[in-house]
Amino acid sequence: MNLRDELVSIVGERWVISGDDRKLYAYDGFTAVEGDPSFVVLPGNEEEVIKVVRLLLNKGAKFIMRGTGTSLSGATVPLNGEVIVGMSRLNRIYSQEGLEIEVGPGIANVMVSKNAPPTLFYAPDPSSYTVSSIGGNISHDSGGVHVVKYGPTVNSVVSVRVLLPNGSVEDVEYGPITSSLPIFVGAEGTLGTILRARLRLFPKPASRRNIFAIFNNVRDAGEAVVGIFKRGVIPSALEMMDRNTIKVVERSRYKAGIPEVEAILLIELDGSEEAVAEQERIVTEVIRDNGGERISPDDGGTKLWNARKGAFPAMGVVAPAYLTLDCNVPRKALPDVLTGIEDIARRKNVFVANVFHAGDGNLHPLIPYEPHNPQSLKQALEASSEIMMLALKMGGVPSGEHGIGIEKLKYMNVYYGDEELAVFRRIKNVFDPSNLLNPCKLLGGCQPTSDITRWMWEWD
Repeated sequence: MNLRDELVSIVGERWVISGDDRKLYAYDGFTAVEGDPSFVVLPGNEEEVIKVVRLLLNKGAKFIMRGTGTSLSGATVPLNGEVIVGMSRLNRIYSQEGLEIEVGPGIANVMVSKNAPPTLFYAPDPSSYTVSSIGGNISHDSGGVHVVKYGPTVNSVVSVRVLLPNGSVEDVEYGPITSSLPIFVGAEGTLGTILRARLRLFPKPASRRNIFAIFNNVRDAGEAVVGIFKRGVIPSALEMMDRNTIKVVERSRYKAGIPEVEAILLIELDGSEEAVAEQERIVTEVIRDNGGERISPDDGGTKLWNARKGAFPAMGVVAPAYLTLDCNVPRKALPDVLTGIEDIARRKNVFVANVFHAGDGNLHPLIPYEPHNPQSLKQALEASSEIMMLALKMGGVPSGEHGIGIEKLKYMNVYYGDEELAVFRRIKNVFDPSNLLNPCKLLGGCQPTSDITRWMWEWD
């Protein structure tokens, strides 16, 4: 039998896609690069995944594990005809006991909290939480608005069941001294296949309060973020939207009635009633001292938070496609980085909308472009390179939660030294010596497949 027939014998005819429909899996949320999978196979349970992956390993076929495809770095784009193994059908809740819940990799992030006891919640919540899958969240160490207090995904993963490239299945968890678990979190599917995950739940706080503040200067808003932490307050969420983002959401279905200002901060405090009241007093003082003004929406802020969550899809009112940056900078650098981004946007004559996790310095400048105009994309990529280099110069890192994928490969050589990259490659070679799992990603090693990948990977 040929490979397709063997895959069909495992999962059934319905779950192997080899015609034009396979092109639906040629993209992820980052749409500048189009891939071309040879097949798409959609196993329905762990046993089928194991059989499929072992078959591909035995055949020496390169493949990519994929969840719901919301990744924003091109991490699941098949550049060289790889087989796509989709995990969206593995969406079971296996168990819930105490502060832990065990789930399949295909379950949507939002469903974890929905299946937890009403007194508990799952903290990581990327903006795509209603559709993004846990396997992808783990593979990219995704975060969301609550990272600032509760940490990214790695802080909420207790253990994972992994199918390794040698065909064996291992349950990996934190040990009393050392653990290999963190190796798999953020590895972007290059070291193994996540079959299930045990996740940590947190008790819901006794009190939770929203504070919203508008500013007439983006630097003042950045200074307010720094000031809040200097005063000893750690919000459970602290988000920022600049004037361009506000203009975009106010033209979209996420319209929230935000005034025409330069920036808005969305702040959430949680804890005991007494602690939250004291934190609110301090935060209000910091806002006032940095030229901000509190606003109190009639609905308590639901529309404002929906606007923040919907800012990415709202960009569709500006252009059909956009770049999503993901550099992380120290909070103290935010005022200078934000004004630097404004300068870059003016010089490069591009529209940049800043909407990001200000509390942990995770920037998400959004740069729209016309996908059918190569010059428009090239111009956006040039601006994104300048922004990334500015962030790195200010003590930042290439990615906060979206991953390296194919979009940020050239910055790995800027941020890391040769010895560090050599260690990464040795780890990859130990786990996957034949380079069958998600090749070309995270550490590169492939030739550009188009002008787009050349613009991404090579310096002018």
